[in-house]
Amino acid sequence: MSLDLRKIGIVASAEFSSSVRTKSFLISLLALPLIMGGSILLQLFVGSRVDVKPRRFVVVDDARAFEPTIAKAVEAYNAQLDAAGEKAAMPRFILEPTPPAPENGGANARSLELSDRVRRGELDAYVEILPGGDGPDVSPILQYHSNNPNDDLLRRWVSSTVDAEVRSRRFRDAGIDQTVAERLGRPVQTENLQLADRSDVGAAKKVDPIRTMAVPAILLFVVFMIVMTSGPQLLNSVIEEKMSRISEVLLGSVSPFELMMGKLIGNVGVAMLLASLYLGAGYGVAAYHGYADVLTPGLLAALVLFLFLAVMLFGSLYMAVGAACNDLKDAQSLMWPVMILSMLPVFVWTAVLKNPASPLSVGMSLFPPATPFLMLMRMAMQPSPPPWQVALSVALTTATSLACVWAGGRIFRTGLLMQGKTPTLAEMARWAMKG
Repeated sequence: MSLDLRKIGIVASAEFSSSVRTKSFLISLLALPLIMGGSILLQLFVGSRVDVKPRRFVVVDDARAFEPTIAKAVEAYNAQLDAAGEKAAMPRFILEPTPPAPENGGANARSLELSDRVRRGELDAYVEILPGGDGPDVSPILQYHSNNPNDDLLRRWVSSTVDAEVRSRRFRDAGIDQTVAERLGRPVQTENLQLADRSDVGAAKKVDPIRTMAVPAILLFVVFMIVMTSGPQLLNSVIEEKMSRISEVLLGSVSPFELMMGKLIGNVGVAMLLASLYLGAGYGVAAYHGYADVLTPGLLAALVLFLFLAVMLFGSLYMAVGAACNDLKDAQSLMWPVMILSMLPVFVWTAVLKNPASPLSVGMSLFPPATPFLMLMRMAMQPSPPPWQVALSVALTTATSLACVWAGGRIFRTGLLMQGKTPTLAEMARWAMKG
């Protein structure tokens, strides 16, 4: 089959121009960074804010072994908040009196009564302190009851207060001065450093989380966002042209494979434009904060190569699904295998980030549908993958991309002019094998 490169270039140019001149392109260009940035800023803002509503609680300590200590700690805590004023931004603790155990039902009835008060919103929690047994080394048992178990501010404070009191009593019973014990028990300071360089022995740098964690994750999600933006866009474009019979007119001048390749190459151009804009803006921010060296020439070349392969791989699959379907509703039932393949890196990226040399990380980064995302991320981390793994990943992904383009071209040729019943995945596989 002879291909007319001029026709492919014309289709690619038309596809690129029609994509970048639309309002949807401008909206997606601005929306994705805004959504991602806004989500991060919102999480940071919400995480830094604390609900300052006072926490009301009751301590059930029948032996009164720790309730007086907790009461004094509450007074000291609230006094610190009063001294700090508006800068504190922390909730006050209100310790309410412990109700006596009812004559009928005893401790169980009291627990039910306190639980009902928590459900009605009169209390935030109640804490039962039970003896852990006999002996100086036995710790009490704290049972924290709340209707909001994820709000652990009060629980952690009560636990740390009782824990400090238990340690103080143990030191006192053992005749050890608590100040001396705390000084002797001071933890060792640990610094997380990179490996020493032979050219500068003894000057190993501290590990920077921005370089070791943020940059690899950003690279992965840049490629992921661009693929997830460009792939479905190709699917919608093919379905719209098929429904409006524009594809039938185009096939009078170009072959189905030339049409598909032209669209794919035009989509690659759109993806590269998006990557240039995103990375250019990101590089400007990084340079402003002193991280201009994070994007090395080798890493940039790997990004361009893997992005190209990823767009070709997933773009051909999305186009094949679009050509086989008659409307968007039909496409939703057929595109789930492609969606699962494209989502694989998102499922495992945290595990790869924690241990880039593990068997899971190596195996997934050599699995072609996930390679453009995970191998790129590993190349930005320490330890970096050996050259043979990088070369093998490029070879496997290139071969898989060519196979997907070849199979997608056969499905595209058969399904583009087909109307009526939507084919099954098995039928599409037969189209790819038999042409």
